[in-house]
Amino acid sequence: MLESYVTPLLMSYVNKYIKNLKPSDLQLSLWGGDVVLSKLDLKLDVLEQELKLPFTFMSGHIHELRIHVPWTKLGSEPVVITINTMECILKLRDGAQVIIREEKNYSLSYTMPKWRHDSETN
Repeated sequence: MLESYVTPLLMSYVNKYIKNLKPSDLQLSLWGGDVVLSKLDLKLDVLEQELKLPFTFMSGHIHELRIHVPWTKLGSEPVVITINTMECILKLRDGAQVIIREEKNYSLSYTMPKWRHDSETN
């Protein structure tokens, strides 16, 4: 019964970024609370709009997306979405500049904007 309320909510968040996702893909077990989706294609245009990086996304895939819903403690514990291996091919936008520094360790850090459901904007 709770699934009928939570599944559309999860769909509204996940479907924004994933191509060809159907509600039946997010069927959750009341007792297990986990759903695992594999080999997902990302909506590249949405990523570009949301992240506003100096790159164009050429392709993007998620190998595994796991959603854990703590049914018995839904009011006190968060729903956890875990991405296991996301691959993206990026191309530098025309006119964008990148400064490369010689270092032994490389890392990319980006703070994602807070996700907000459409009903929260009013």
